[in-house]
This record gives sequence, C-alpha cells and structure tokens, in this order.
Amino acid sequence: MLTLLFLVSTAALGLWLGQDRIIGLFVAGLNEHLAVPVRASRLEVSVLDQFPRLSITLHDVVMQGSVAADTTKLVRARRLFCAFDALDVLRGRYRIRRLTLADGQLNVRRDATGQPNYLILKPDTAAAADEPFALELKGIRLERVRATYADAARQQYFALQTPDLRAAVSLDGPRIDVSATGAAHLETIRLGSDDYFRAKDVQLNVLLRIDRAEQLVTIRPSEIKVGPAAYSVAGTVGYAGAPQLNLTAAARQANLRAVLALLPPRLTQRVAGYRSRGQVYFEGTVRGEWSAARNPAVEVRFGCREASFFHPEYRQQVEHVSLTGRFSNGVAHEAASAVLELKAVRGQLAGWPFSGDLRLDNLAQPVINLNLQAELDVARALKFFPVAAIQSAAGTASLRLALHGPLAALRRRPTARQASGELSLRAVTLRLRDLRQPFTGLSGQLRLSGSDVTVPTMQGRLGNSDFRGRGTVRNATGWALGPNQPLRIEATIASQLLDFNQLLYAYQPAGGGGAAGASGTSGGLHVPARLVLDVQTQARQVRYRRLRGRNLRGTLRLQNRVFSSPGLALRAAGGQLSVRGTVDARQPQLLKASTVASCQQVPLDSLFYVFEDFGQRFITSRHLRGTLTASAESDTYFDGQLSPLPDRLEAQIKATVRQGELLNFEPLQKLSLVADRATLRHLRFAELHNDFYIQSRTVYIPEMDIRSNVRAAALIRITGTHTFDQQLDYHVRIPLLPGLLPRAAARADGPTLGLAIRGTESNFTVRYETARPGRPAASPPVAGPSAAAGSAESAPVAAPRPRPTWELKKPVKKPAEPQPGGYFEF
Repeated sequence: MLTLLFLVSTAALGLWLGQDRIIGLFVAGLNEHLAVPVRASRLEVSVLDQFPRLSITLHDVVMQGSVAADTTKLVRARRLFCAFDALDVLRGRYRIRRLTLADGQLNVRRDATGQPNYLILKPDTAAAADEPFALELKGIRLERVRATYADAARQQYFALQTPDLRAAVSLDGPRIDVSATGAAHLETIRLGSDDYFRAKDVQLNVLLRIDRAEQLVTIRPSEIKVGPAAYSVAGTVGYAGAPQLNLTAAARQANLRAVLALLPPRLTQRVAGYRSRGQVYFEGTVRGEWSAARNPAVEVRFGCREASFFHPEYRQQVEHVSLTGRFSNGVAHEAASAVLELKAVRGQLAGWPFSGDLRLDNLAQPVINLNLQAELDVARALKFFPVAAIQSAAGTASLRLALHGPLAALRRRPTARQASGELSLRAVTLRLRDLRQPFTGLSGQLRLSGSDVTVPTMQGRLGNSDFRGRGTVRNATGWALGPNQPLRIEATIASQLLDFNQLLYAYQPAGGGGAAGASGTSGGLHVPARLVLDVQTQARQVRYRRLRGRNLRGTLRLQNRVFSSPGLALRAAGGQLSVRGTVDARQPQLLKASTVASCQQVPLDSLFYVFEDFGQRFITSRHLRGTLTASAESDTYFDGQLSPLPDRLEAQIKATVRQGELLNFEPLQKLSLVADRATLRHLRFAELHNDFYIQSRTVYIPEMDIRSNVRAAALIRITGTHTFDQQLDYHVRIPLLPGLLPRAAARADGPTLGLAIRGTESNFTVRYETARPGRPAASPPVAGPSAAAGSAESAPVAAPRPRPTWELKKPVKKPAEPQPGGYFEF
C-alpha cells in the first residue's frame, strides 16, 4: 500500500512538473484533428479523475457546430475528461484512449437546407505511428447528458437523457465504428407531428459503422429493449443525398403495451389502458428514399397467438385471440396507397366467441372491408370497450356485420351491398346517458340494409311503459358514423301501458346548456334536433297525472323539433276524447301547443277530476253531474317543466251539456228567494249550449239560457267572466213568474230579477242589479229570503224588454306576447 501511494505521489509530482508540456501537446492535437474550435474555462492534468488512467480535464466546455451561422452549440458540458494510458505517457506518446462527457448537453442538428452541424473531424483523423499526440478512442462515456437531434427539413426530432451510456469508437481512415450500450430515457422520437417512444426507459445495444467516404451508415444487428420487449434493427442508411434506407426490424417477447409504446398518443389513446398476455409479434422492412418529396416503402407483418387482452380497471378480458396482420404503404409509398389487413381474427370475450376479418385501403380516404360475427354478453362487452352513451347494460346478443366500400359513402348513404348485418337482442337492459329511464327486457331483431335498419319485431319496456312493434330506422349508419346526421324512425307500436309521467321527461341530455343545466335541473323538454318520427301507436292504457285513459289510437309525427298529429283518440274520464294539432318544442323552456280537441259524452265530474278542476276551486268535480260534448281550439304555452303558462293561453270552446246537475254550489244557497235550499242543493238543468272564450287569463262566458227544475225560476240567463286568479264577475237574470210580485207589477212577458256575483272563490257577494240603464249596478248583499222579498217589493216595475246594464262581447283575439326574457313564434 505504501509503495502504491509512493508511486502515485511520484507520478503526480512528475505530471505536475510536466503538465504544461502535456496540455500544450493536447491542444495542438485537438487543433490538428478537429475542424471546429473548443473553448474551456481551464484545463488541468489529473491522476485521480480517471484513475488508473491519466486524464486532461476540460472545465465548462463549449464546442461550436460545423455550421458557422448556427448559434446553437453542438456541445455544452461542465466537464470533459480525456484519458491516456500510463504506458503511453512513459513512452512519450499521448494517445487519447477514452472520453467522458459529464453534466452536459449534446445538440445534433440539420438545418432547413440539410446542412449538418456535426462534421467536426477533419477528413483524416488516423493516428500516425510517429505522432506524439493522437486520437485512438476505445471508449466514450456520457454521464448525465441530454442529447437531441433535430432535422428541420424532414420535421424530425429525437431527445434522450442518459445517466451512464458507454460507447466505443474505432477510427480507421474514413471509417468510424461505434458501439453503444447502456440505459437511456427517451423523451420522444418525433416524426412530423407524431411522438413515438414518448417518455420511455430503454436499454441500448447498438453497433454502427460510419463510412464518411461512401457517406453510408451501416447498422449491424442491434437491439433496443423496452421493458421485457426487445426490438432488433439492422440495415443501412445512405446520406450522400436524400437518405436511402434499407432497414429491417422485428420484435420479440412483446405485448400489447410494448407495441403501443411505439405509436403516437393520437393512435393509442382509446386503447392505451389495455394490457395483454401471450405472444405478440411483428417484423418489417423500410426501403427507399426518405425525403420531403418521397417516402420509403414500408412493409410490416404482425400478429398474435393465443393471446389475451384485458383492462385492469374494468376487469374484463378477451382470451384465446389469434390473428395475422399486414401493413403496407403500397406502390406509391403514401397513405393513399396504404393497406391494413387483419385476417383470421378469432377469440372469446367472457367465454363468448367472435371472429372476423378487416381490410382498410387508402388511409387518406379509407375504403373498408369488414366481416364480423360475434356472440356477446352485453354487459361484459361494454365493460371491456365502454361506449360513452351507455352507462350500464345486461343481457345477450348476436351480431353479424358486413361493411364494404368507402367510409365516406358509408357515412352518407350506403347501398345494401355496402352495408348489411343483423343484431338479435335477448332480454337486454340498457341505461343510456341521455335517458332518465332504462330500457329493460329488450328482445327482437334489427337488420341493417344499406343506410337503413329494419326492425321486424321488437319488444321491451322504457321505465313503466311497455312496447312491441316493428318499424324502420332511416339513415342509421350515417347517424351512427357521422356527426349532425338526421335519423328518421317509422314505426308501428302497440303497448299495454304508456306512462307519460316518465315519457315526457325521459330524454334529458347530459350537461344540458343554459341556466337549467348549470343548476342541475332538467333544463326543459329536450328533443333531438335531427330526429324525425312517424309513429302509429295504440295503447291499452295511458297515464298522466290523474288521467287514466284506455284504447289510445293515432299517429304521432316529429320533425324539426315540432310534434304533430292528424288525430289521436282516447277513451278517458268516462267518454271519448280526440285531439289533433302541433307541439313546437324548438325551445326547451317555452313550448307551444296549437290543438283542436273534442270530447263526446264525457261525465262532467270525471272530466273536472282528471284535469284537477282546471286549476280553480270555485266549481269543482264534486259540484257537477252530466255529460259534456265539446270541441276546443287553443294555443297553449308550457315552460320547461311542462307547466302551462296561463298568461298566454287562448282558446275557443263550443260545449253542450246534457242531463246537467249542480250539487251543493254555495252561491245558489244565497238565492233562497227563488226556491228552497233543498232544491237549490240539487239543481238540475236541461240541455245547455254555449261558446266560451279564454284570453288574457280570463274565461269569457257569453249570455246563455239555463232551464232548471226550479219552478219559480225555470229559465235563468247567465253571463260573466272568471279570471285565472279566481276573480269572479257573474251576472244572473231570473224571470219572476206571476204570483211572486203584486198583480199591479206583473206584465205579460214577466219581469226579471238581476243578480251580480262578484269577488273571489272564497270571498264573494251576491247583489241585486237594476234592469234600467243608469241605475246603480249593485245593491247591498242578499242576506236571506225576507230581505230579498222586501227589496223585490220596493223595486220599480221592469220595462217590457229590459236592457242589461252589463253586456259581454266576444273578445278580439290579440297576438300572444312573450314574457320578459322569453321568445316564441307561431
């Protein structure tokens, strides 16, 4: 040990005494071999830096590239070690055997004209035997160095970082042999706009020969490892002009993840989470010129045998997968002539088999040839490859699909020869993202022929509603494969039950716009803009709020978000109802219904009960008996919750009531001067006809005659208004029969008693009205029979044909106006 220390100390002393000579020879040697200058903050000779070799250490090294106008430095490093063998130094021959670059950056570049910045060695760098200083590199070491390569003309960029990469360089005249081994972190290999090998740790074992005279790089069989996968490459790259490639590559011990690591994210983002087991292989060749004007010929063969693919998050896997594939960029060496083939594809998903083949021609404008057969467990299939529009599913299905032709034609309107297939569903349950209620018990067939899907039979349920029927879906392929494509459904549907409490709110698109969507509410009645419906329907039962209908029949159409029907008929409320018209749903928050409705022989009490007494409490279902035959023309507006907007309602109603009865109606109890209370509690009236008008939140009742069972007032005339906020203004005229007044006051045509009913439903008054114009329109409230009789005796004799002091005119229809912030159009 003491001897070794003595020798080291002696060598250090000798070097210190002769270091100026060594540094001088080193600088002179570099200038002789390098075509570019090297700058350093200082140089020193050391025994310890590269022990047991002697070394010259350059600190803060900067080396300019071979392109004079390029401001990016070729090399920047904190330290550069140039090592000599001790025996060479003792013999007076200074041969640089090894170089170590530490804590630096290497920037290799080619500018837009193809000029490289790495031509730093003079044409002849071989060491002469009698030269005191020469380069005879046996090893190069890169420690914590980031290396980049950028080619502006070809839009290529490579970047890697290496903690400790070792290389050996052998110079033989114009030929340079390079071998490199070690670990590296590949930041990216960018070709055009695509990044390959992005953020991958690799193990390199590369052998190169660079012939500067022939301008040829020969890649001897080399290997790059990414995890357990190993990729081999060999061939030549000529760079005398445009690069001439003749390369072969292959993979072994690869899996899906390792293969996907070669590809850019835009091609793998949908399947990046999947893993594989089993053998996945590929091999290929790249031959020809690679330049801005031409591409080399690319041929790749790939496949797998008894492989399995799975997604760790969904815990589903495809097993026993086998296929063979081929990719070629064709005779033109471009996307337009490229071909991708998958042959003999077979496997199992959760034990259910599938098979098929695929060919894609012309990747610029793809032409597809696909044949696929599969038996599916729907839930497991969707877990393995999720579809955003489907939240969950269950059941089984059989699929047969054939697509042949340009993808653009398939998206527009394919022929029956271009697109065909069949899907059979068995007890399938689907919960869709944009529907509140799930489809359950779906069973039936869907047959694809061209752009249309025919449904020979289909049955199932949507929430509480069931359906069975047949139909045709027009432009199904265009709607499925392209955005903003129309979809037309023509169907005949029968049902045992339609629950409109669910159906009207079933479609609620996720993330609906507007304030409603932001607040988490339903955001109105949303109807797909490009959906067209023509549905003939019949249902045994119908439900909506209190409505319980039977035998619904009719046609429902939808186009441009406007529902229409030439006629829907329904038995409900004890009678027959029918309606025709349109519902404009172009604005989810403001719907307009323009309808013509009619009913025949509908019991009044049932009608008022079903329609919840039409929003008032003055006269309700418990007050009425009889049957109603009526027709109504109306314009009705609804908000996003399908609640009516009474300010905008306009309607004209023609009504006939037969066998009518008025039970326990409180205002009649105050007319005891006409009949006893028992009779007034059960008032019967003959057939009644009248037209009613609704506008500006008011129901207008023109004058009508009511013939009742009250002997003292067999004919009653009534007119008035009833507002939606329950403000009453009714006017009643009752003819006074002989015997009720003194003989002197009686006339042949008889006098009348005028009454006014004003106030609200819960607080109203009944007052006398005079028959002559100009007299007071009201008298004190009627308190009872005696008060009423006294007042009648003191009243003047009525004129033969008295003119009422209050007269109702049919309102002039005014255009509805939107509320502040609203908008609609007829």
